[in-house]
Amino acid sequence: MIQLLTRFSWLFIISLTFFSFFYITVCAQDYPPKREFRGVWVATVGNIDWPSSTSLTTIEQQQEFQKLVAFHKANGMNALIVQIRPSADALYLSSYEPWSRWLTGQEGKSPDPFYDPLEFMIQECRRQQMEFHAWMNPFRAIFNHEKGDISDQHIFFDNPEWIIPYGQHSYFDPGLPQVRKYILNVVMDVVHRYDIDGIHFDDYFYPYRIDTLSFLDDLSFSRYGEGFVTIDDWRRDNINQFVQSVHDSIEVVKPNVRFGISPFGVWRNKSFDLLSEALPTDLSVGAASLGGLPPGSETRASQTSYDDLYADVITWLKNGWIDYVAPQLYFGIGFELADYQKLLNWWVKHTYGRQLYIGHAAYKVGRPEDSLWNDPFQIIDQITLNRQSFQVDGSIFFSARSFQSNPLGINNRLQKGVFQHEALVPVMPWHYKDVPAPPQNVVAARRRSSVLMQWEPFAHQEDGYYIIYGTQGKEPPNTSDPTTIIAKSYYPQLTFEEAARTGLFRKAYTFVITAVNRNHDESFPSQPVQIRLFY
Repeated sequence: MIQLLTRFSWLFIISLTFFSFFYITVCAQDYPPKREFRGVWVATVGNIDWPSSTSLTTIEQQQEFQKLVAFHKANGMNALIVQIRPSADALYLSSYEPWSRWLTGQEGKSPDPFYDPLEFMIQECRRQQMEFHAWMNPFRAIFNHEKGDISDQHIFFDNPEWIIPYGQHSYFDPGLPQVRKYILNVVMDVVHRYDIDGIHFDDYFYPYRIDTLSFLDDLSFSRYGEGFVTIDDWRRDNINQFVQSVHDSIEVVKPNVRFGISPFGVWRNKSFDLLSEALPTDLSVGAASLGGLPPGSETRASQTSYDDLYADVITWLKNGWIDYVAPQLYFGIGFELADYQKLLNWWVKHTYGRQLYIGHAAYKVGRPEDSLWNDPFQIIDQITLNRQSFQVDGSIFFSARSFQSNPLGINNRLQKGVFQHEALVPVMPWHYKDVPAPPQNVVAARRRSSVLMQWEPFAHQEDGYYIIYGTQGKEPPNTSDPTTIIAKSYYPQLTFEEAARTGLFRKAYTFVITAVNRNHDESFPSQPVQIRLFY
């Protein structure tokens, strides 16, 4: 009898395990997540995404940005990551750096009629219920110095020794403490003065290696490299110091501002670890100098974050110096040199409690010469893999313009598929804030084809935003179910147009509202409000 019971117990456990795995897998594929970061990079350098031309008037620039926000919101996105500092220039009013030439065609020339593009973009994102993250290139100083004239306000004319030409562009020398301090001041100026949701750096720290050229920072190394065996380790330490200083400064001023970095998708090739282990310790730039960091991925990338850009991402994550990492996995599923799924699995194992957003190559969708990217489901399958891992907190797509022509029907697949329902931005649990109280005195007024809702606001308007849930019938909506989310609002009122959701209010409907703070902690729901429309 005991043996029979034991056998039955094992069969029960095996069956339960199989059912649980099946249930989790199905849910990951079919049930939309309530929280998921969905961002789009908006590149301003070279007028890639916005503004589309340097000849646009102020009004045309503003209208173009309004349309851009609306377009990506319709695709299910909840954040824009806008490049406000392409290369020691500014798409905002700055006392440190000149106006960007990508605004008016001439560096140092302000918009006319005057407006502050950053202030306008933040307000427009708020109006359309989108987050705004300020994307800055910290160490690129001059973009294409052979063709682009720089303003006499450029930092080069005050401190030419800070800047090193390399290839077509010029870069700040990260080995100089005064350079790191200057760029920190530029970043914190934006954090202090603007109501942004995040600070974002991309993959440019030290420049991508050009085989025939050396980055001429030997003098800086001789001055400041004492105690480092190799110049590579010193360079990584320079970037580590800078990243930590940005994190610590933001924490003091505005801890709700999310600090994230989007490194190149391959941290390190595993094959290089094996090669380095064969070298004498004093010559190794690989495993011997990693100090216990993990091995690289099963990839054969020609350049990597750790070895070529000197971006020691794992150290940043282990020390909690960034809130999220968004590796640029710009490779297809099944790509021989760097397979998307293998890289995804590597990053999932190395987040150390911080959030993981995946950078997707939207610009590659529909390339006829590439069978992987000529597959209309390549991006969709990548998002599905992300959700199945249960460690990925969202996606960011490069870049905004890539969606305009709807290549291979990508917009339709987002709107009617994986991004059909709205999603909240994930909470940062390491930033504790008091959960807000539920909104009070919620009222709803019926109009001919819309509903106007109002409620009592936060004590301070900048304290957060609100989520409106609705469901047909008299039972209040389940706020754990993202399919019941009707809208997000930064203001204590909202008008629902019936035409926006065909048939939504033709029968009795019940609404509740929650308050969400800037850390994205959500309150309990308000008292339900019922309303019936008559036509």
